[in-house]
Amino acid sequence: MPRPMAAEGQPSLKQAASLKQTIAAIEAACLPGKTRSARVHVETGIPAMDEALGGGLSRGTVHEILPRTVQDLGAAAGFAFGLATRAQEKNAHVLYIQHDFTSAETGRPYLPGLKLSGFDTSALIYLHVPRAEDVLWAMNEALKCRGFSAVIAEFPAHTRVLDLTCTRRLVLAAQEGLGFGLILRHAAAIEPNAATTRWLVSSKPSRTNPLGGIGSPHMHLDLVKNRFGSSGQWNVEWHAHDRKFETLPPAASLSGNLVQPPVHRQGRAQPRAAVA
Repeated sequence: MPRPMAAEGQPSLKQAASLKQTIAAIEAACLPGKTRSARVHVETGIPAMDEALGGGLSRGTVHEILPRTVQDLGAAAGFAFGLATRAQEKNAHVLYIQHDFTSAETGRPYLPGLKLSGFDTSALIYLHVPRAEDVLWAMNEALKCRGFSAVIAEFPAHTRVLDLTCTRRLVLAAQEGLGFGLILRHAAAIEPNAATTRWLVSSKPSRTNPLGGIGSPHMHLDLVKNRFGSSGQWNVEWHAHDRKFETLPPAASLSGNLVQPPVHRQGRAQPRAAVA
């Protein structure tokens, strides 16, 4: 059911309040003394990947991240936050934008988990707004602001606001503020848009650590669009302590998870052969 409007073409009081909160958050992040350095790229830490990207993921534009299947949405979000972690700088914030339906369907970012993954949660500003159009507007404004080291905007599977015209506006906004925009989508069905890179992300089994505990997050990255370079595929792990990605050979993904065949203990009675 559509949300009630105060008048035709005018937002409701709730929508207006949400947009005012957005403006306040952006203004707070852009106060004097809270401007970041002008790094041209956000390096992944993987030489082959950064080389394919021309030095890393470019600032002053937007990048698109999609899960290969619905089950891979968590891995795609993890990749987005990993890049945002790599982009984090002193006195700058990361803005994460959701609309109400998306946050109700998939939940909000889990702060304890983000902190354990190496992300500075004290620098996170979370914003939820009523409509996908509001997510687009907030992202556009935030990309102009040098107080944000990264802007992540989450969009549902069937949104129609990310066409070529709208994403070109996002790129122009990012160029104005040297912003680093990450569009996190819920489905791999996409229309043509102006994103500089497009990534398909799928989750992979993690390797157990040397002590037998849960290993580092493991994902498969497929760079399917790169306007200024070549495409490629990588199996990577995210290392929270070092706050960087690391490549894995394909055979290594399951090496720590294979179930070993049972071994008979010494002196244990062996099963007898059946007697005809």
